[in-house]
Amino acid sequence: MIAKLALRSLRAHKLRLGLTAIAVILGVSFVSGTLIFRDTMSQSFDDLFSEAYAEVEIVVRAERSFSTDESVVRPVPESVLTTIDEKVPDANLVYGSLEGYAAVVGSDGEVIGATGTPQIGGAWVDDPTSGMKIVSGTQPRAPDEMVLDKVSADAGGLRPGDEVQVLTQGPTQTMRMTGTFEFTGRQSQLNGVMSYAAFLPEVAQTALVKEGHYSEILVFAKRGVPQDQVLRQVQAVLPAGFQATTGQEEIEEAKAQIKEFLDFVGIFLLVFAAVSIFVGSFIIFNTFAMLVAQRTRELALLRAIGASRSQVTRSVLGEALGIGIIGSTLGLAAGAGLALGLEELIGLIGVELPTTGLTLNGGTIFWSYLVGIVVTAVAAYFPARRASKIPPVAAIRDKVATPSARSGRMRLIGGGITIAFGVLVVLMGFGSASTSTEDATFLVGVGTGIVLLAIGLLGPVLSRHVTGAIGWPFARLAGTVGRLSRENARRSPRRTAATAAALMIGLTLVSLVSVLAASMKASVDAVFEREFGADYSLEATSFTGFSADALRAVENAPGVRSVTPVQYGAVEVDGERLLLMVADPAQLAGPIKLDVEDGAATLGSDELLVQRNVADSRGWRVGSTVTAEYPDGATASLRIAGIYAESQLVTRQYIMTPESYRPHAPTSLVNAAYVDTNDGVRVRSALESALAAYPNVNLQDRQEAKEKARADVDELLGIVIVLLLLSIIIAALGIVNTLALSVIERTREIGLLRAVGMSRRQLRRMVRYESVVIALYGAALGVLLGLLFGWANQRIMVEQGVEVLAIPYGQLALYTAAAALVGVIAAIWPARRAARMDILRAIATQ
Repeated sequence: MIAKLALRSLRAHKLRLGLTAIAVILGVSFVSGTLIFRDTMSQSFDDLFSEAYAEVEIVVRAERSFSTDESVVRPVPESVLTTIDEKVPDANLVYGSLEGYAAVVGSDGEVIGATGTPQIGGAWVDDPTSGMKIVSGTQPRAPDEMVLDKVSADAGGLRPGDEVQVLTQGPTQTMRMTGTFEFTGRQSQLNGVMSYAAFLPEVAQTALVKEGHYSEILVFAKRGVPQDQVLRQVQAVLPAGFQATTGQEEIEEAKAQIKEFLDFVGIFLLVFAAVSIFVGSFIIFNTFAMLVAQRTRELALLRAIGASRSQVTRSVLGEALGIGIIGSTLGLAAGAGLALGLEELIGLIGVELPTTGLTLNGGTIFWSYLVGIVVTAVAAYFPARRASKIPPVAAIRDKVATPSARSGRMRLIGGGITIAFGVLVVLMGFGSASTSTEDATFLVGVGTGIVLLAIGLLGPVLSRHVTGAIGWPFARLAGTVGRLSRENARRSPRRTAATAAALMIGLTLVSLVSVLAASMKASVDAVFEREFGADYSLEATSFTGFSADALRAVENAPGVRSVTPVQYGAVEVDGERLLLMVADPAQLAGPIKLDVEDGAATLGSDELLVQRNVADSRGWRVGSTVTAEYPDGATASLRIAGIYAESQLVTRQYIMTPESYRPHAPTSLVNAAYVDTNDGVRVRSALESALAAYPNVNLQDRQEAKEKARADVDELLGIVIVLLLLSIIIAALGIVNTLALSVIERTREIGLLRAVGMSRRQLRRMVRYESVVIALYGAALGVLLGLLFGWANQRIMVEQGVEVLAIPYGQLALYTAAAALVGVIAAIWPARRAARMDILRAIATQ
C-alpha cells in the first residue's frame, strides 16, 4: 500500500518534482560522464598499447631507474644489437628501432600538432607487415625525402611534392614530402593520435637518434621457444646500463602511466561533481520540506486512518527513491553525452585521444545509481521524519505549526559553536603553512566546509534579518508590491535559507577562485618586475623542447649580447627524484636575478646549487655531499656548492651545469633560454629572422612573458570557474522550484490579492522581486565568504609565490549582478503561473 501511495504522489506532483529530478540528473551526469570518459580513455589506451606491442616479445633499452622529464630515452649502441644477434641462439629476429623527435612545419608556418600532439619521427620500412601503408604519393627513396601520416598532412595543408621544414634535435632540415601514409591493422588506432614522419633508415638514425645507435632493440623468439628462455639469454649478454623486458611488461608499464594520469583527471572532475551534488541536495531537501508542509492535512489523514509513523516516513522516502531512480537513469544517459563532450573539448585544445567508442562499465552504473539514490534519500530523510511526526489532529487544523523560538535558539548556539570550530581549523591551517602547504591547504579547505555548514545551520536565523535589509529598497521604491515581496521572502526563513544556500555555496567557490586568480596575477606582476631581468625569453611551443641550433642562430643575431639556455632534468637521491634546472648559475644571475646567498655561483663538475628552503629542511650546508644517480644509471657524489634564495622564476629547487648533466641526459633538446641584447628595442626583428627556421620556439619580450604567465593563470582558473557554473545552474533551478511550490502553497492568498485589485503585472513583479531578494541573499553571503576564504588561501600560498592579495571588485560586483539576473530568470515561469490563476478557484482553494 505504501508503495502505491508513493507512486500516486509522484504522479500527482510530477510537475513539482520534475525540477528536483533535474538537479539529480545534472549531478549524476557529472559523475557518470567523468567515469565513462575515464574508462573510455583507459580502454582506448589499453587497446592502443596492447596492439603496439602485440607482436613484440622482448624490448631492450637503456636502464631507467626513474622517469625523466624527457620523451626521448638514451639510445642503444649498435654493438648491443650485434651482441644479441650473435650470442642469443633462440632469437629469430633482432631488430633496431629508430624513433625520436621530429616536428613538421605546415603550410601556415606553424608546427603541426604543436600544442599537445606528440611529434615523432621514425624509419620507413618497406614491408607490408610494418603497419604503415602509402595512401598518396610514393615512399621516400632519397636522403632528402620523407613521408607524413595523412591526418597530420591534412591538418598542415601539405600535399605530396611539397617542400617542408623538419625540426629535429639537430639543425632544421628542408625535405620533400613524397607521400602520405596511414597506420593499418593493429596500429590503425595511431591515426590522428600523433604527428609521425618517416625517413630512410640511415636518415632516421642520424637525425632522430644518433649515428651507430638505436632508440630500442626488439627481439623475437624462434617458433616454439618459450619467451622466458629467450629473455634470460638476452639478459645474460647485455652490458651494464641496459635492460630487457617482455612486450607484456611494456604494455603494463604504459597502462600504469596513463592510468595515473586519467585517475588524476577523474578526481579533478569528481570534485566538481561532488560540489554539484551537494548543492543539489539542498534543492531536494527544500522541495520535500515544502511538499510535506503543503500535504500536512493529507499526511495527518493517513495517520488518522491507521498509518504508523514508519509507514508515513517510508511513503515520503518512497517518493524520493522514485526521483532518485529516474534522475540517476537520465543522469547516466546524459553522462554519456558529457563524456563525448569532454573528448571533443580536449580535441579542440590540440590533444587527440584514441577512442573506439564509449565504454560503460558496471562500476559506473553502480556508482551513478548509488550517488543519485543515496543523495536523494538522505536529503529527503529529515522532511520524511518531520512528516511522520504530524499528529492525526492536524487533519482538522487550518494552519501548520511554525518553528518554535527554542528551535531558533538551538540553531544559534549550534551554528555559533560550529563557526568557532571552523575558524579554529582555518587558524590551524595558517599555523602549518610554514612547514607544509599541502597540510595547510587541506586544513583551510576543511575549515571552509565547516563554516559553510555552520552558515547553513544559521541560515533561518540570518535570513529574516538579511533579506529584510536586502528587500528594503524594493519596499521603499516599489510600494505595496515591493513590501509584499520582501515579506514573502521573510515569512519562511527556513525555506529562504535553504533556497539561497545552494547559490551561496556556488558563489562562495567562484568568488574564492576569482580572488586567488587576481592574487596570482598580481603576484606574477610583482615577481616579473622584481626578478625578470632578461630582454627576451625563448620557450618551446611543445613539451619536448627545441634544438640547441636555434640558440646558436640567436647568438649570431646582430645586437645579441648573451644567451642563457635552460634544460630540465632530474637525478635520484636516496630513492627520491630531484627535479633540476640545467643551466649556468653565473649566467642566470642577470636574466632572472638569481641570488646565491651562500657558497659560489660558479659550479664545477658534479656540483649542485640548492634552494634555501630545501637546504634548511634537509640539513644541507655548503660542502655537503649526496650520492645521486643520473638518468643513464651512472652514479656520482654531488657536492653542494652554493645555496640560493627562493625565486619564483627559478622553477626548480636544484641547479646543475650543462657540462655536468648533459653527458648523462637522454636528449640535447633545450626547454627555454634567456636573451640579453645591446639594444632591446630594435634587435627584435633580427631575433625573429634568426628563429625563422625554428617555428617551435616562441620569442617573448618582458611584457609578453608577463602577459603569458597571467594568461596561464586565467586559463587554468577559468576552467575551474566554468566547472563551478554547474552548481550555479542547479542553484537557479532550486529558486525556480521553491517559487513554483511557494505559488502553489499561496494559491488562496494570491486569489485574494487578485480579488482586491492586484493586477497580473503587479503579481508577476511581486514574485520576481521575491526571487531577486532570495538570490541576492545567497549572493551576498557567497561573495562575502568567498572573499574571506580567498584571503585565507592566499595567505597560506605566500610561500608558493602568491605574495600579493588582490581583490577583483569588478568581478565580485558582476557576480552579484548576475545573481540578481538569475533571480529574474528563475521567476519567469512561477510568476506567469501565478498570474494565470483563476481568481475564484484560487480563493476556493483550501
